[in-house]
Amino acid sequence: MITTEKVTVSLSKDVIETLREKIPKRKRSKFIEETIKKRLQKMKEQSLIKAYKEAYSEIEKESQEFDGASGDGLS
Repeated sequence: MITTEKVTVSLSKDVIETLREKIPKRKRSKFIEETIKKRLQKMKEQSLIKAYKEAYSEIEKESQEFDGASGDGLS
């Protein structure tokens, strides 16, 4: 069973007004939750992409160092 918890957040007046205009009263919490989940997922994906790029860069650097140390000149 999924439990919920009430939280208090502060949003700008224009955001609140737009939310009230566009999202029906009984659907706002779900809309906000889904929006936050999407943003958190995107942040997680961006963090993974950054980690992969850093790891690839390190592997590439080590590979170049190894090629230079082996003296085969195939780079």
